[in-house]
Amino acid sequence: MKAQSGFSLLEVLIATAIMLFGIVGYVRLQSHYIKLDHTLNLRQQALSLAASKLDDLQSFSMLQPSMGQTSYQNISSDTGGEIAAGEVLLKLWQSESQMTPFDLHWRVKNMYFVDTDNDDVADSWLPDDDVNLPATLPVIAPKKALQIVVSWRDQFDELLNVTLNSELTPVPFTRSAQVRNTVLGNVLPLRVMRQLPIDNLSPMHRLSLTQAVQGIAPSIEVLDSNKVVEISQTKLKPVLPEYEAEHIEMQQMISCDCRLAENGRGKTPSITRIEGSTLVTQLGQDIVKARGIAADDQHTRCEQCCNDHHDTSDMVDTQNYYRLEDGLRHRHYNRLGDNSFQEAQFRGDAYQEVCRFKRIDGFYHLVPDWELLAITEFDVRHLSLENNRNAYTDFIRQRLKAHIQNSTATAGLDGRDINLPLGRFQLAAYALYVERLYHEDKAYLNELMVDGDERWLALTPFYDINVTLLANWHSSDDQIVNILQQAIQTVENVDQDYYASYQRGLIETLIAGRSRVHALMSSSNSGLVGHHPLSPFEALYVLEGSGIEIDVQP
Repeated sequence: MKAQSGFSLLEVLIATAIMLFGIVGYVRLQSHYIKLDHTLNLRQQALSLAASKLDDLQSFSMLQPSMGQTSYQNISSDTGGEIAAGEVLLKLWQSESQMTPFDLHWRVKNMYFVDTDNDDVADSWLPDDDVNLPATLPVIAPKKALQIVVSWRDQFDELLNVTLNSELTPVPFTRSAQVRNTVLGNVLPLRVMRQLPIDNLSPMHRLSLTQAVQGIAPSIEVLDSNKVVEISQTKLKPVLPEYEAEHIEMQQMISCDCRLAENGRGKTPSITRIEGSTLVTQLGQDIVKARGIAADDQHTRCEQCCNDHHDTSDMVDTQNYYRLEDGLRHRHYNRLGDNSFQEAQFRGDAYQEVCRFKRIDGFYHLVPDWELLAITEFDVRHLSLENNRNAYTDFIRQRLKAHIQNSTATAGLDGRDINLPLGRFQLAAYALYVERLYHEDKAYLNELMVDGDERWLALTPFYDINVTLLANWHSSDDQIVNILQQAIQTVENVDQDYYASYQRGLIETLIAGRSRVHALMSSSNSGLVGHHPLSPFEALYVLEGSGIEIDVQP
């Protein structure tokens, strides 16, 4: 008789035990996943809260405290913005009833860029509690280090937290100096609305009935000890009530550290010339002359600057030179200190250079040094009035005429002196630069003037540049009017807010009295990067603005 098949009781018990172990493991795994999911949800909520607080602190509208306005100065540890520090209840799992408490706090340290090795050059960021900070600091810190911490307890009462680190700069979120709009597929010419010259917008200069020029505040970049300043101006065609942009001229000033090298091949400068009724650029030519090499880790154009920015006697004779000193080709120096220079004469000798590059047909070419004709200081709101703009543009025309005719320049522009109460006020400075022209082209412009032909202005390559953050500022009595002169190395973001990028040209009126405030710059390229004079010759030709009288009346 065949035996019956089936499971024994022992086998059933073993199978049941295996299933029970599996179920217990599954339940534990599901519990782990639920706990993990819950923890991740809480962490995401905490991160969102920290990000919201960062946006809240960044959205200040004023620098100084003002009634009803959020301000940069009010931001400190657990203070500032609309979201308060302490417990914040947030909904969990999209529930209308379940709320989870989070603890929100933030720590803020004011940061200052200062000189720590006593060489008169700022080199390090230090917090406000550092013992190495100087006794006198800017009223508005150039940067605030920010740490936001959100903590909470999970369902097992374990304390957890997330941390968000960031920085704040004194650039109000509600202001923007340069806004560019782009429409994809739009091949029509860009039309630019005429705007009042407030903040960083330079005044518009009418060249003729069909053309005008208007500058943009320089873009400033600091690369270690070197500086790059980009200068742009737009040529405009009136299409009332608007102005249509014809093209944008772009130039770069670059400071470089160089060393003399052996003689070799280099280029003469690309020079602006007058051909018929237009300005053209004559490109430089290869010749054999003195050369230099750029130090390591600098701007890519420093190699060309150090290599090519050298003159020969033949270049001077043919007017194809970069810069003259007492009518002779310029020499190179290593600056040792104030009015102390060591000439670079032998291979390997160090020297400093500042070169001007001009964009021509999409490429940057090395061009001659600019000539500085005038510096004019203003209250920052001065040029917002049409009468003041007209007076200033007439003043610029007269200065250019005097330069072309080699006549005595007119006096400084009147009507700029101001009466102020106690407080802080921003000043502005504009500098008039021209490109060097050949003698025959300058003579042609003079002939046009004599004939009453207004085309001379459109054929004069001049640039009216906002140099507020580049010039050196001085007050005749700093007990009455103190003027802030923050190092250019501390620049934060000039594209968002020119005057709030760092504190320069910002005055503090302290007591009743009168003080004269003026800006000054080295008269060649070096002034436009905030550089000291490059040679003993340049040190003798530092141009000072006519200044403005400030009457403080508390």
